[in-house]
Parts: sequence; C-alpha cells; structure tokens
Amino acid sequence: MACRIGISTEPQSRIDYWKRQEGHTHSRILARNLTYAAAQARESREAAKRGCRSAPGGDPGSNRNRYVWSVYHVWGGR
Repeated sequence: MACRIGISTEPQSRIDYWKRQEGHTHSRILARNLTYAAAQARESREAAKRGCRSAPGGDPGSNRNRYVWSVYHVWGGR
C-alpha cells in the first residue's frame, strides 16, 4: 500500500511513526480540531477517495471526547 490515512490526537508523532515503519516520504495533516466521530468519518472518506490503507485503532474508551482529533495522510512508502 502506497499511502495511509489515520486519526490521532498527536498527528505529528503518528506521521513520524508511519514514516519509520513504512518508509513514507510525504505527509500532510488533512483536518484538525475534530471530534472523534467526525475524525473517524473523515478518515473513512479520505481513505476510500485516495485508495489508502486505514484501520481503526485502539478504542480510546471514555476519553474519546476529551481530546481534539486530527486526520493525517502519509504516502511514498512501501
């Protein structure tokens, strides 16, 4: 898969993680300041539109609404 879409409360750290793991060379934060539900919906739309890998992460439990979420895109890797 040449790209990945994900959500995080700390998007730059997740971008850095996927660059190390999969060798991605490019990244972009697509949206910021989202609720958990809005971030999940945007992640699904962007992944389908761009043909990227995305997968639900661990359940953030009751804390999901205490954080501000971002959607990110990494590409150029294996």
